[in-house]
Amino acid sequence: MAGRKQRIAERAYGFWEAEGRRHGNDWAHWFRAEAETPLRVTFDTNALDKVARPDRFPKDPEQPIYYKLHEALRTGRIRGYFSETLITLEGIQNKDRPEVLGSTRLESNMSSTRPSNITLNLTVKQDRKPLHPEVSRRVQAALEVGIRGLRAPPRVGSTRVVDDEGRLFESDTVAMDLSGRVDRVVLIANAISARRVGFAIAQALGLKLSRRDDAHELWQQGLSRTRDIHEERQVERAVGEWADGDSIASHYGYELDLFCTGDCGKSAAGPSVLNPSNRKWLSEDFGVQFVTLADLATMVTG
Repeated sequence: MAGRKQRIAERAYGFWEAEGRRHGNDWAHWFRAEAETPLRVTFDTNALDKVARPDRFPKDPEQPIYYKLHEALRTGRIRGYFSETLITLEGIQNKDRPEVLGSTRLESNMSSTRPSNITLNLTVKQDRKPLHPEVSRRVQAALEVGIRGLRAPPRVGSTRVVDDEGRLFESDTVAMDLSGRVDRVVLIANAISARRVGFAIAQALGLKLSRRDDAHELWQQGLSRTRDIHEERQVERAVGEWADGDSIASHYGYELDLFCTGDCGKSAAGPSVLNPSNRKWLSEDFGVQFVTLADLATMVTG
């Protein structure tokens, strides 16, 4: 939350200057600035749908909380975000993940304008199915209450979402310059992988399955070499873990205030970036502050 406090302080200072630098109204300036400075929150998938479409959870005892947060997003008290991994990774249906990621390939195109100038373009291709209608509805509902996307860490062989209309993604200048944001994303993404969670779990699984079949290929292609339902489930979970790790990296890169999730990593079959020990590490080393929907509602409504 240090970033938000800095923004509040800068806004309060601006009020002081606008009033002729008269002293005695420090707290009034601060409270006004605090009220006008929204919380910037990244929602993971399990939290996003609840705040974007609270009406879908009529039997959930916490539905009133979801409505409060929905209203806070609509009125600007919360500025919400989600990682593009919601579309690029979690947007692939569980049963399709081995096949889709296994179809990853690099296609090259060479061109030359003169003998001494040769350009080689590499494009990532995947045999992806149309985005599931339910995922599309979730994204549309999020956009309607002002929630915007965050770019995920750059990965060799990964797909990116095209936003030709400029509606989906937050501006690269929301927190800092583009190069600085990318540096921060890569820094924490590499640190997460070094702990063998997040992206590292999916990559290790793909390499393991490829080596078993003595195949020399992209590690993503190895994910299609499952032999039974148990290995298919491993791929499903590994992709979900990859999405979680990269979502946290996006959050850190954009210097947002809170990461909202109901996932504690307890359901993971192996190590998880969201388990208690990794949460503690992310908090202490990178300042990532995790909250539940109930925590967030208390912060907003008191």
